[in-house]
Order: sequence, then C-alpha cells, then structure tokens
Amino acid sequence: MDNISGHHPITNIKRDLRPALQKIFGSEAPPSGVLHGVRKLRKGLPGKKIIFFPSLKNNGLIPCESRLEAAFCLFLERDRAIQRYRSQPVTIDFGPKGKYTSDFAFLRTDDAIELREIKFSGAMKDPNIINLYSMIKDALNSLNIGFSVETEEMIYQAPRLGNLKYLYRGARLPNSELISDLALAILQESGNTFSLREFHNALQQAGISPLMAENLMFRELACFDESLPVGPHSQIWARGKV
Repeated sequence: MDNISGHHPITNIKRDLRPALQKIFGSEAPPSGVLHGVRKLRKGLPGKKIIFFPSLKNNGLIPCESRLEAAFCLFLERDRAIQRYRSQPVTIDFGPKGKYTSDFAFLRTDDAIELREIKFSGAMKDPNIINLYSMIKDALNSLNIGFSVETEEMIYQAPRLGNLKYLYRGARLPNSELISDLALAILQESGNTFSLREFHNALQQAGISPLMAENLMFRELACFDESLPVGPHSQIWARGKV
C-alpha cells in the first residue's frame, strides 16, 4: 500500500476517522522508505527542521517537523504498549471551527488508538490553543480515541532522553532471538552485575556485537539505573536480578 499523502480531510469523524487510522497503521513503507502523512515533509523547506526518524516499529522513516517531535519518537519506540505509530496521519475538518492535523497517532497493543500533539509549553498559554485542544479532546473522547498534548517539559527530561538516544543505536542493531538469548546468558552468568564496558568486552569475546548490550537495555531485557546518565561505567544486570 502506498503512503497516504494527498487524502482529503475527514469531515465525518464518527464514520470515517477510526477506519482511516486503522488503514494507515496497516500500511507499509513505500520504496522510498519514508512514511509520509497527509502532508509530504521535505528537507530544505524555509523555517523548517525536517528530520526523518528511523523507526524500528514502523520499518520506515517517520517525518518529523522538529527535533522535539523526533525526540518523542524515541519514547514511542521504547513503549512496549505501542504497536505502530505515524506522524501527520490525518486532517480532520471541523467545519467553521477549522481543520486540524495531529502530530502523531499511535495504535496500542490493546488496539486502542490515540492522537498526540507536540507543542512547546509556551504555546499552551494561548487561550485559543487551549480551547482548540479542549474541543478536539471532547470530539475524540466520544469515539473512544484518546488525545493529549506533550511538551518539552516531559520529552526533554534528563537523563531519560539522553539515555534513550544513547541506547537506540543498539536497538537498531540487526539481531535474532538466538543472539539475544546468548547475550542475556552471558549477563545472567556473570554472578553479579557488569559495568557496560565489561559487558561490551564479554560480548565481543563471544563474537557478538558489543552494541547488543544497548539493544537489550533499550528493550528492557537488561536493566540499569535509569535515574543516572548511562555510560561505560553504568552497572548492568539481567531482569530479575538485584
């Protein structure tokens, strides 16, 4: 299925919104690899910082209009309750009240659907913005579709965002269940905890990419103190150990 760019705004949300979103979540990346939404975002546009986030969950590139949106993708990738997500998924036409295109839509593992708006907190002081989002939330709640706004105050929390960026390079490592199991066995047999550097060395000696450590940590199969910045001296242990 091709990307959904060019679809007309949805005017009957009760009838059309959920089926449209389900169709979007079921679509695959086109040959370009870019999962465009209702508007094609291209690099080089004046005043725009377009980033194509390499998504594992969607097996393609997610276009983002800002670094803040790209950072939010890391949270969606880490959240095991989320199956798939898309940026700029649909435009809803509310008639005289205007049109609205959400920044993200995602499908949860329980098949619930939610929309997210990504905004800097300063914009949320505008009464017109507040009223618009309140209207959208009420309209979507009647369809059992969630809606909320995320700001930089949540997304840019330290050290969480920095840790996710650090670990995501390992999350993108091609691997098999067998390799993951072998890496976990090395960690479990350590008798205590490894530092991340020691875990890297043990994996390398076993012929496994050292980045498998970050892969396991991103997937929460290997644990670390997430209240601290992750680095070579971070203590790593297998889930279930203390």
